[in-house]
Amino acid sequence: MRPQRHVVVFLLALAGSLLWFGLTAEAKSDYDIINTGIKGGGCWYDDSHFVVIQGHQPTPGQGFVVEGLYYLDPAKPKDLRRIDLSPIEPTLQKQIRDVTCQEQTILFHVLAVDKKRSTLYRLKIGQRPIILAEKTEGFAVPQYASTQNKYVLSFSRTLREREVPHSTSSEQARQDCQFAHVQEGYRVVCLRPDRGTKQLWLVNKGFLVKYIWDETIREGTDGAYQWVPNPEPPLKRADGTVVKLGFFLRDLANQVVQEIPMKQDPYQVVDYKLDPRGLYLFGVCFKAGDHGERQLTVGGRICRFRMDGENQRWEEVVSVQQSPKDPFSLHELDVNAKGDVVMVERGHRLVASLWKYSAQSEQVDKLVQVNFPGEIGAPRVSPSGTWVSAIRNGELIFVEQKGIKP
Repeated sequence: MRPQRHVVVFLLALAGSLLWFGLTAEAKSDYDIINTGIKGGGCWYDDSHFVVIQGHQPTPGQGFVVEGLYYLDPAKPKDLRRIDLSPIEPTLQKQIRDVTCQEQTILFHVLAVDKKRSTLYRLKIGQRPIILAEKTEGFAVPQYASTQNKYVLSFSRTLREREVPHSTSSEQARQDCQFAHVQEGYRVVCLRPDRGTKQLWLVNKGFLVKYIWDETIREGTDGAYQWVPNPEPPLKRADGTVVKLGFFLRDLANQVVQEIPMKQDPYQVVDYKLDPRGLYLFGVCFKAGDHGERQLTVGGRICRFRMDGENQRWEEVVSVQQSPKDPFSLHELDVNAKGDVVMVERGHRLVASLWKYSAQSEQVDKLVQVNFPGEIGAPRVSPSGTWVSAIRNGELIFVEQKGIKP
């Protein structure tokens, strides 16, 4: 065969393969993608209400100015509706921060003018916002409030000075953590802060911390900062061994209940996420030998750990990777109360993909794939699992399984 004919045959084969790939990819698609045109993400209030913060940036380089809270019904993605926040003054509405959703309740806090204190609100759509907690110094943030167990977690340096782990009464807790108001039926849990706590998640009647002990810490005096040796020793286990990195389940008396293993034969676990009930900790996991010789991937499996203070084992929920040698890197997990999991896969190819594991069917599906230089992130799964939201190239999208309506 002549060289020219070789080229023609190759090009025809390539075109045919591309056409076949495109048709096959379209034929296999079981999900509809809905573009909203909205910049940024939010949280699922329920399957018919996705809450977002709307605002604008006056000029390049200036900060984002909040205009208010809005919601979308994913079945009507162009019908953006404002949430009535009266009697909060419009000027204060511009100071809304950290909006989260818990059990069909919106939580957010509003910064004071001096930005040294805040008021925490809870809100049901169609009702007026209620002050959940108000601090005279420091911040009351939604991530540290539990609507299920009705408490607000906070920390006070005075407890460190008194060398006690927690305040011993509700009234003392409000004084120690400087709360001016707490909604009736809720209580303040005031604890001694630990310099090693880097992240914190509320668990059913307790909390989970990511602990890292640093040899040096930064201290400031009159606006000047310097690094000094850490005056606190690293945490010790019950057997006396020192731990400088770990995950610990603590109760509301600030006592360590259990250490959550990050490595457990045959798994190593990274990138953690609690389910909304605080009953299970999910994580990306991998086994020794996964991915062959590749070192830049973190795992293609999802494992979970029951947070009851007694469980000792991680269990594998699903393997997204096709085979142990498939170099998967899963990130940004989100979980609903049913155990559905959404995640982003990126890091080893010039693509990023959005995946979903459905707990009821025990099936995992690729929902969206974005080619470089595009990006996808911030996945969120609705309470029923019918809808998935994500940010694709800076804009909010909804993904719905075909044939299923909320």
